[in-house]
This record gives sequence, C-alpha cells and structure tokens, in this order.
Amino acid sequence: MKTSKTALKSLIAVAAFGAALTGVAANAQPRPVGPDHGPAAHVDSGMQLKNRVENLRSRINEGKRFRKLSVREASRLTGRLNEIVSLQRSYERSNHGLDMRETATLNAKLDQLSADIHYQGNDGNRR
Repeated sequence: MKTSKTALKSLIAVAAFGAALTGVAANAQPRPVGPDHGPAAHVDSGMQLKNRVENLRSRINEGKRFRKLSVREASRLTGRLNEIVSLQRSYERSNHGLDMRETATLNAKLDQLSADIHYQGNDGNRR
C-alpha cells in the first residue's frame, strides 16, 4: 500500500512539473506585438513606422537648421533614412504587408539611425 501511495505521489509530482514546463514553453513563444493580431496590427505597425520616420526626418532637419548637423552629416543621415523607407516599401510589396520579423528589422534600423542622429548632433564637429 505504501508503494502505491508513493508511486501515486511521484506520478502527480511529475504531471504537475510537466504542466508547469508546458506553460513556461508556451510563454517563451514569440507573439505579435499589440492587442490585435489581425490585419489591423499591420496597419498599426505601419503607422508607427511612418510616425518614427517622420520624427527622424524632423530631427535631422532641426539639427541642420540649428547647426548641430553639417549639411554633409544631414545628407548622409537622410540617405540612410531613405534607404530604410525603401526597404519598408520593398517588404510591403513582396508580402502585401509587414510581418513581425520585417517590422523588427525596420525598428532596429530606425533605432540605430536615431542613436546616430543623437551622436552626430552632439559630437560638436559638424563634419
């Protein structure tokens, strides 16, 4: 009788442990960002990217206007921004929208460009 109780307790413990691991593994799966995972999510990510591009373009123009960026620096940064916009359009044409990986790639490029705008605007060399 003791053996069957011990075996039953062990079986319950193994089942509980397995269920806990399944929950952890499910939480580790990548999920779409945002509350909606349908077509509206793609529209939202597209609008967010558009807003980010407009913001970066504005920052470059302000840096040039207030002489924090030289014409050469602003031109170089604007060229990089235009390349990102071109890549976004290419992604949108090829898949009829942006998937999570493409959105992440574009966001990473925009993050790097944002950091570079900040750095170039504050390095004081205006070259």
